[in-house]
Amino acid sequence: MEFFTYNYFVNQSSNSHIYQYLLVILVLLIVLLLILRRSKNKSRLKYRDLIILLSLLLVFLIGIQTNDYQKGKAEKGNYSQMLFFLDAVSKKKLVDPETISVNYKYLKDEMVLKINNKYYQVNFNSDFTTFKLEDTVLVNDESIKVTGK
Repeated sequence: MEFFTYNYFVNQSSNSHIYQYLLVILVLLIVLLLILRRSKNKSRLKYRDLIILLSLLLVFLIGIQTNDYQKGKAEKGNYSQMLFFLDAVSKKKLVDPETISVNYKYLKDEMVLKINNKYYQVNFNSDFTTFKLEDTVLVNDESIKVTGK
Protein backbone atom coordinates (compact mmCIF):
# COMPACT_ATOMS: atom_id res chain seq x y z
CA MET A 1 0.00 0.00 0.00
CA GLU A 2 1.34 3.41 -0.95
CA PHE A 3 0.88 6.52 1.18
CA PHE A 4 1.46 10.10 0.04
CA THR A 5 2.73 12.74 2.44
CA TYR A 6 1.66 16.35 2.82
CA ASN A 7 4.93 17.40 1.17
CA TYR A 8 4.14 15.24 -1.85
CA PHE A 9 1.05 17.33 -2.57
CA VAL A 10 2.87 20.61 -1.90
CA ASN A 11 5.76 19.75 -4.22
CA GLN A 12 3.73 18.73 -7.25
CA SER A 13 4.80 21.09 -10.01
CA SER A 14 3.34 21.99 -13.37
CA ASN A 15 6.85 22.68 -14.73
CA SER A 16 7.46 18.99 -15.42
CA HIS A 17 6.43 19.40 -19.08
CA ILE A 18 9.17 21.88 -19.97
CA TYR A 19 10.85 19.42 -22.34
CA GLN A 20 7.62 18.90 -24.26
CA TYR A 21 7.22 22.67 -24.63
CA LEU A 22 10.79 22.96 -25.89
CA LEU A 23 10.20 20.15 -28.41
CA VAL A 24 7.10 21.89 -29.79
CA ILE A 25 9.01 25.16 -30.13
CA LEU A 26 11.93 23.39 -31.82
CA VAL A 27 9.66 21.65 -34.36
CA LEU A 28 7.86 24.94 -35.03
CA LEU A 29 11.18 26.70 -35.68
CA ILE A 30 12.29 23.92 -38.03
CA VAL A 31 9.01 24.13 -39.97
CA LEU A 32 9.36 27.90 -40.28
CA LEU A 33 12.98 27.56 -41.41
CA LEU A 34 12.00 25.00 -44.05
CA ILE A 35 9.18 27.22 -45.31
CA LEU A 36 11.63 30.11 -45.67
CA ARG A 37 14.14 27.90 -47.50
CA ARG A 38 11.40 26.56 -49.74
CA SER A 39 10.31 30.07 -50.68
CA LYS A 40 13.89 31.01 -51.64
CA ASN A 41 14.56 27.78 -53.52
CA LYS A 42 13.48 27.49 -57.14
CA SER A 43 12.50 23.84 -56.75
CA ARG A 44 9.04 24.02 -55.16
CA LEU A 45 8.90 20.30 -54.32
CA LYS A 46 12.22 20.00 -52.52
CA TYR A 47 11.03 20.59 -48.93
CA ARG A 48 7.29 20.01 -49.37
CA ASP A 49 7.18 16.47 -47.94
CA LEU A 50 9.39 17.40 -45.01
CA ILE A 51 7.25 20.44 -44.23
CA ILE A 52 4.07 18.34 -44.32
CA LEU A 53 5.61 15.65 -42.10
CA LEU A 54 6.89 18.15 -39.54
CA SER A 55 3.58 20.04 -39.58
CA LEU A 56 1.75 16.82 -38.74
CA LEU A 57 4.27 16.15 -35.97
CA LEU A 58 3.67 19.66 -34.66
CA VAL A 59 -0.12 19.15 -34.61
CA PHE A 60 0.38 15.82 -32.80
CA LEU A 61 2.67 17.39 -30.19
CA ILE A 62 0.26 20.27 -29.60
CA GLY A 63 -2.53 17.72 -29.07
CA ILE A 64 -0.44 15.90 -26.48
CA GLN A 65 0.35 19.21 -24.75
CA THR A 66 -3.34 20.12 -24.60
CA ASN A 67 -4.22 16.75 -23.10
CA ASP A 68 -1.42 16.99 -20.54
CA TYR A 69 -2.50 20.52 -19.61
CA GLN A 70 -6.07 19.40 -18.96
CA LYS A 71 -4.89 16.45 -16.85
CA GLY A 72 -2.52 18.70 -14.91
CA LYS A 73 -5.29 21.20 -14.24
CA ALA A 74 -7.54 18.45 -12.84
CA GLU A 75 -4.69 17.03 -10.73
CA LYS A 76 -3.87 20.47 -9.37
CA GLY A 77 -7.48 20.86 -8.25
CA ASN A 78 -7.40 17.45 -6.56
CA TYR A 79 -4.10 18.25 -4.86
CA SER A 80 -5.35 21.58 -3.53
CA GLN A 81 -8.47 19.87 -2.13
CA MET A 82 -6.25 17.27 -0.48
CA LEU A 83 -3.99 19.95 1.02
CA PHE A 84 -7.02 21.77 2.41
CA PHE A 85 -8.29 18.51 3.93
CA LEU A 86 -4.88 17.60 5.41
CA ASP A 87 -4.62 21.07 6.95
CA ALA A 88 -8.05 20.58 8.54
CA VAL A 89 -7.02 17.19 9.92
CA SER A 90 -3.78 18.59 11.31
CA LYS A 91 -5.71 21.33 13.12
CA LYS A 92 -8.24 18.86 14.48
CA LYS A 93 -5.60 16.40 15.69
CA LEU A 94 -3.15 19.15 16.75
CA VAL A 95 -0.27 17.70 14.72
CA ASP A 96 2.11 19.07 12.15
CA PRO A 97 0.76 18.53 8.59
CA GLU A 98 4.09 16.95 7.57
CA THR A 99 3.36 14.00 9.89
CA ILE A 100 0.21 13.08 7.94
CA SER A 101 0.10 10.79 4.94
CA VAL A 102 -2.83 9.40 2.98
CA ASN A 103 -3.32 6.41 0.68
CA TYR A 104 -5.01 8.26 -2.21
CA LYS A 105 -4.04 11.26 -4.33
CA TYR A 106 -7.57 12.66 -4.20
CA LEU A 107 -10.36 12.84 -1.63
CA LYS A 108 -12.17 9.52 -1.40
CA ASP A 109 -14.58 8.11 1.11
CA GLU A 110 -13.04 5.40 3.32
CA MET A 111 -9.46 6.36 2.49
CA VAL A 112 -6.83 5.71 5.16
CA LEU A 113 -4.82 8.41 6.94
CA LYS A 114 -1.56 7.76 8.71
CA ILE A 115 -0.78 10.24 11.49
CA ASN A 116 2.57 9.40 13.03
CA ASN A 117 2.11 5.64 13.58
CA LYS A 118 -1.69 5.55 13.96
CA TYR A 119 -4.11 4.76 11.14
CA TYR A 120 -7.54 6.28 10.64
CA GLN A 121 -10.30 5.58 8.16
CA VAL A 122 -11.87 8.76 6.80
CA ASN A 123 -15.63 8.87 6.23
CA PHE A 124 -17.02 11.86 4.32
CA ASN A 125 -20.57 13.07 3.92
CA SER A 126 -22.04 13.08 0.41
CA ASP A 127 -20.59 16.46 -0.64
CA PHE A 128 -17.22 16.08 1.15
CA THR A 129 -17.78 19.05 3.46
CA THR A 130 -17.55 17.09 6.72
CA PHE A 131 -15.55 14.08 7.74
CA LYS A 132 -15.20 11.62 10.57
CA LEU A 133 -11.99 9.82 11.55
CA GLU A 134 -12.22 6.29 12.92
CA ASP A 135 -9.33 4.28 14.31
CA THR A 136 -8.43 1.42 12.03
CA VAL A 137 -5.86 -1.36 11.90
CA LEU A 138 -4.03 -2.46 8.79
CA VAL A 139 -3.63 -6.16 8.18
CA ASN A 140 -0.06 -5.78 6.96
CA ASP A 141 1.46 -2.44 7.87
CA GLU A 142 4.97 -3.61 6.96
CA SER A 143 4.23 -3.35 3.23
CA ILE A 144 3.59 0.41 3.39
CA LYS A 145 5.55 2.65 1.05
CA VAL A 146 5.54 6.36 1.86
CA THR A 147 6.03 8.73 -1.09
CA GLY A 148 7.08 12.35 -0.77
CA LYS A 149 9.11 12.44 2.44
